[in-house]
Amino acid sequence: MRNEQTSEFSLLKKLPPWARRKYFLIKLEFKERQFTIKDLEEFFEEKFKQTGNEEFLIKNVGELVAVLSNAKLIKEIGSDPQDSRRKIYQLVFPKFEAKNLKEILIFLYEHVRISLDLPEAEKLLLAMLFYKTMSDRFKAVCNKHEKTKVELKLYDPENGEPLSWDSVVSSKQNINERLSHVFEKIAELNSDKGLVGLKQVSEIIRRLDMQKLIQIIEILNLYDLSFYPPTEIGGFYRDLLDNVSNIAGRYQVRFLTPKTIRTLLSRLLHVENNSVILDPAVGTGSLLIETALYSSSPETLKLLGVDIDEWAVTTAAMNMLISGISNYTLRTGDSLLGTPVEGTLENFGLNEADYVVVDPPWGDVVSGEVAAMGKNLPYLLDKDNLPSWRSADWLWVQLAAFYSKRKAAVVLHPSALSRPGAEREIRKTLLSMDIIEAIIQLPSKLLMPGTMVSPVILMINKEKDKALHRKVLMINVTEGVEEIGRRLFQLKQETIDQIVSTYLSHREIEGFSRIVPLEEIADTDYNLNPQLYVFKREPLNIDAEKILSTLKEILQKEEKLSKEAIALAEKILEAENE
Repeated sequence: MRNEQTSEFSLLKKLPPWARRKYFLIKLEFKERQFTIKDLEEFFEEKFKQTGNEEFLIKNVGELVAVLSNAKLIKEIGSDPQDSRRKIYQLVFPKFEAKNLKEILIFLYEHVRISLDLPEAEKLLLAMLFYKTMSDRFKAVCNKHEKTKVELKLYDPENGEPLSWDSVVSSKQNINERLSHVFEKIAELNSDKGLVGLKQVSEIIRRLDMQKLIQIIEILNLYDLSFYPPTEIGGFYRDLLDNVSNIAGRYQVRFLTPKTIRTLLSRLLHVENNSVILDPAVGTGSLLIETALYSSSPETLKLLGVDIDEWAVTTAAMNMLISGISNYTLRTGDSLLGTPVEGTLENFGLNEADYVVVDPPWGDVVSGEVAAMGKNLPYLLDKDNLPSWRSADWLWVQLAAFYSKRKAAVVLHPSALSRPGAEREIRKTLLSMDIIEAIIQLPSKLLMPGTMVSPVILMINKEKDKALHRKVLMINVTEGVEEIGRRLFQLKQETIDQIVSTYLSHREIEGFSRIVPLEEIADTDYNLNPQLYVFKREPLNIDAEKILSTLKEILQKEEKLSKEAIALAEKILEAENE
């Protein structure tokens, strides 16, 4: 009898990829049914004849059975009554459990990316999970199991055509073409929701191997995703985005703020109810969503997001809807031009948002269009000093400050705090406006695996406490990181708590935080690096007994030398008198 605490996926992780993929094929086919090696041989042979899919090619089924048996994923339950030499097997885990959905999708992602490049595999999996979830919710509403309104059009009135999951995947005939068509229609009918980018998924589906597509469909069919509350599956969706980003590497980093930094930012801002929050580099939307969810009443907030990448906006929209958030507006455009942000705000009769939170892409060269605008960019707080077009850091800071009514948080590369020239002058201008409230230097290793850069959070507050008048709170976090996976790190919970409590209380802690007057910052050429102002003094390891002993020896030698010097002087004096 197997240990009930054993996870199917803890065992699957130990399998070589080829055996893992074959295991899923067996599971989809046999489920609780018993089988022999001959049954498996016939299954793979027949499937290959039907589909021509090389996934069903296998040279040695006996080797596969041995691997799965050793992994305790299948078990021998007896012998064939007609041939005692033929063993009968059965799956140890015949059913999929809801808690395993995330692990299954990660394995599917690894499976699909054999046929697709990383960005396309990610797009396909995220879109399929979104589509299945929203369809299941729609079905639950229709069956009166759920009263929550589904904020997605899944019916084409022009053609009288249902677009929900069940209506599309009930038949596998021409499944690529039919599913591709549905994604195009959903993108068209829900363009106001920011889902235009689903047309990109339509093209991916057309090119995907049909059997791989059917496998994704059949696995997702095992789940009714309407049973997951939006907050739960929304958190899962963001975790999936995080997992995919760790696999995809640099491609995804520009769109995703690490979870530990999202958690910290949401607590630092702690937005009040009935507020408007803007993220002008919204990426996957996870930062904006978690900033909202940390408030006591997320449903009272308005969430606004802009991103230059169409797929990023679509990902953010799927992230919003799957998380049960409908009070959002997303727009594709280059926020650094100013006009996309202003246009988004104007839809609500606003000139600014209450809060701005942004983790802009690092190292991006400013576009020619933005550079051409120059001093005419509407949000410049220092129009006399334009930063180098090789780095947009201080454009983003000025944008966040200009369009925020109350507070803003900007994630920066640490080099932005000390670069000379125009950026020095911009720092001087913002400091003279007295709107920079805090600079928080975080430890390295918090970004993508292998990255040693120490991210910085710059806090802007238009309503600074009097205790910080003409001062800046500097926080230098050098410790408090824990490893959560291979080369993956996050801030410890107690570290986050300490940063937030220090920020809110403006407390000075030796070696951790200090309130620095603007005059002192001016003396360092307006360098905002917290490491200049906050550092740990290494304790002096003093051996008092040894020092005392040495001092006594010195005094004794000094006394002896003094006596010898006096004696010598007396002899000289005597000699002179003679």
